[in-house]
Amino acid sequence: MQSQIDRQRLEAAALQAAACEKSTGVPAELTVSQWALESGWGAHEPGNNCFGIKAYPGCYGVQCLRTCEIVNGITRFVNREFATFASLADCFSKHATLISEGTSYEHAWQEYKASGDVLALIQCIAPIYSTAPNYAALLTDILAMPEVTSAIATARK
Repeated sequence: MQSQIDRQRLEAAALQAAACEKSTGVPAELTVSQWALESGWGAHEPGNNCFGIKAYPGCYGVQCLRTCEIVNGITRFVNREFATFASLADCFSKHATLISEGTSYEHAWQEYKASGDVLALIQCIAPIYSTAPNYAALLTDILAMPEVTSAIATARK
């Protein structure tokens, strides 16, 4: 992440993440790191979907996209139906709701609420959210970047 455009995207994502954190409790650190990884720092947000959220009943719209999945160590490219959103704010809101209210993440969310440990939350969510075996490490690396921590701190003010 080097360019002014990348920094502007990061700042905008941090603002959205901080707003969702206020309403749901989902930590901006998780949201921003997932946004960065899933969207290539905001460069790839088809249908305003910056988190790779799969299509769900009642979603704004549906798009078929090619995605990479790793199953039993084998990488394959498959077509999947992903949700579209009217805006990026809607996508951030849905992401926060999935983490804080989704049954798939219930155990991880309850653990986080008890401990407040963002890194443990990342470790718990990673194998559910992604098929990439190094997903948690990638998120943690992003979260350790000074520009990310600074953008989140500024957004929380």
